Amino acid sequence: MSNLFPSLDVIPSFHAVMTQGSLSAAARQLGLAHPTVRRHIEALEQELGTQLFTRSANGLTPTQMAYSLMPAAASVLEEAASLRRIASGNKDAVAGTVRITCSRVLAGFVLPEVLGQITRDAPDLRFEIMGTDTTENLLRRAADIGVRFVQPTQKALIAKRLPDVELGLFAVPSLPLSGREVEDLPFIADDRENRILPAMANAGMPVPRNIILRSDDPLVQIAHLRAGLGVGICQVKLAARLGLVRVSPKIRHMMPCWLIVHEDQARLRRIAYVFDALKTHLPHLI
Repeated sequence: MSNLFPSLDVIPSFHAVMTQGSLSAAARQLGLAHPTVRRHIEALEQELGTQLFTRSANGLTPTQMAYSLMPAAASVLEEAASLRRIASGNKDAVAGTVRITCSRVLAGFVLPEVLGQITRDAPDLRFEIMGTDTTENLLRRAADIGVRFVQPTQKALIAKRLPDVELGLFAVPSLPLSGREVEDLPFIADDRENRILPAMANAGMPVPRNIILRSDDPLVQIAHLRAGLGVGICQVKLAARLGLVRVSPKIRHMMPCWLIVHEDQARLRRIAYVFDALKTHLPHLI
């Protein structure tokens, strides 16, 4: 190994190639020239003294070493992004950038209303939204604030328990469902994750047999639910705003919810302000 630490300016190229799958796609994402990204990869391999990709006519294939380095590369980029966010405003001012991670449903249907109110009250704030249904690591500063449906266990995090989120079975009012048992309703379920139907069975609920659509993307599920394709799971308060009607009031599930912030980030005025605003507004919408 020629150098113990690689040059930091080549790490974004490595990460982009790994996530985008090719030099050209990585170059487009980073706004760099294709040869520049290639030189970065070659320089990183030379500095580390190891091969990160095998070359073929079909492009680059990551080696096992490349996969092993990805968590460290992601951590470096997250810390760098955190530094930029911290430097984006005075620590005592309600101004600068705040990065929020939450589920895709919250990011698409709930946060727009909340952030609209926050920016009307604090127009100097800027936001980055990470809509994901995986649990991002706030200890690595992947985000400043998180909304999670699982209880955090890390001691360095401050967690505020929000009211539980109620889920139910919903459809558009025009969908003809009268006289049909839940098991026979046209149902919108998840796909490879296969969580919804087993969860209903474990809770002693009737399990639909007529699966009309499967998708692991909750936004896709809601889009087809709103289009009248079938019956599906939705948050009760969100369903009311979307004009959906409840199909079986007996089918309900309460989902715990936490608002999370790293204790160091909570000392920044803009992050504390947004945390408090989310704590106030979210319970009315989820």
